[in-house]
Amino acid sequence: MTDQTESNETWATVELMGHGQTAGRVSRPSDWGGLLRVDVPTDENGSYRSEFYGMSAIYAIRLVSEEIARAYIQPVRSVIAYDTPIVTREQHESTVRELDRRNFALQSEVTELRRRLTSVNALPATTEDDDDLPPF
Repeated sequence: MTDQTESNETWATVELMGHGQTAGRVSRPSDWGGLLRVDVPTDENGSYRSEFYGMSAIYAIRLVSEEIARAYIQPVRSVIAYDTPIVTREQHESTVRELDRRNFALQSEVTELRRRLTSVNALPATTEDDDDLPPF
């Protein structure tokens, strides 16, 4: 966009179909085939990135002051690389087997403790309804 004096600048918030939103200096040059240009400030130093939108993709344009437009601009979030080692199928199956073994051991321990406690009448005897419940 060519340099403009502040009095000629038009700032706006632009709502896009699909619930998107942007804000910045707007212009609609005739040589761009009906596209709306939005120059979005990227920092306080006067840098801008230009975005172009077809008129059919725009839901609403609200003319606002520069301060309001800058307040609407969403902060740029950097991408954080997540580089974790991939677990092999053998490692996964080994872990599942170990967890199954621990689960069986715990269920056996609960069953034994239940047997001991019911043998000394510390717990009520199991009923037919209790047979439907898991052994823990």
